Amino acid sequence: MRELRPLTPDRVADLVGACSPCTFWQTVPRNGHADPREPVAQLADWVETVSADWGPPGHVAYVDGVPAGHVLLAPARHVPRLAAFPTSPSDPSTLMLVTAVTDPAHADRGLRKALVQAAAKDALHHRVRSLEAVAARPLAVSRHSCVLDVAFLEKVGFRVERDHPAYPRLRIDLRTVVTLRDEAAAALARALTWVPGARPVPETHPNGHSHAHVADRE
Repeated sequence: MRELRPLTPDRVADLVGACSPCTFWQTVPRNGHADPREPVAQLADWVETVSADWGPPGHVAYVDGVPAGHVLLAPARHVPRLAAFPTSPSDPSTLMLVTAVTDPAHADRGLRKALVQAAAKDALHHRVRSLEAVAARPLAVSRHSCVLDVAFLEKVGFRVERDHPAYPRLRIDLRTVVTLRDEAAAALARALTWVPGARPVPETHPNGHSHAHVADRE
């Protein structure tokens, strides 16, 4: 069974990946010195800070009760490492997809895509029109493992917003996502008008949620 749970300070220890728990995006060494605290403690403080200001900054995925992946997102003002990239956004309120990783055992089961979709739903819940991410191309030198791949983001619907040979910034327009969902629902509704006993398909609300479930034949 697969389950997504909001990221809370007590779930930081359940983050997965080669470098987890990692504070790459959440910290920037000052004068060559890093925070002496353990990464788990730093991340727990970060999650608490973002949650108080904006809301839970991501989700943890569990498969049969075992941590299998996670996704992190937060307004740019809470992602200090962005300042080190040439394509960092100028607006501190820009909602950034920070990372989305899965345990290798679940890499081919669509879990990573589901995590990004969960991040998009969070953005819609906050009435944010888009979600952005600074990602890496193959030309990126000494790329950190927490930096997402451009190819993966484009595959799930992101498009380049500000180009760069190594680290472009990508963006997905969530209004387009909702529009496409509306169009699909409308097309299905038209098709069902020819099916005896089928009830109309409800329209999708701009917040991304349907007013009712699609009905099957009676």
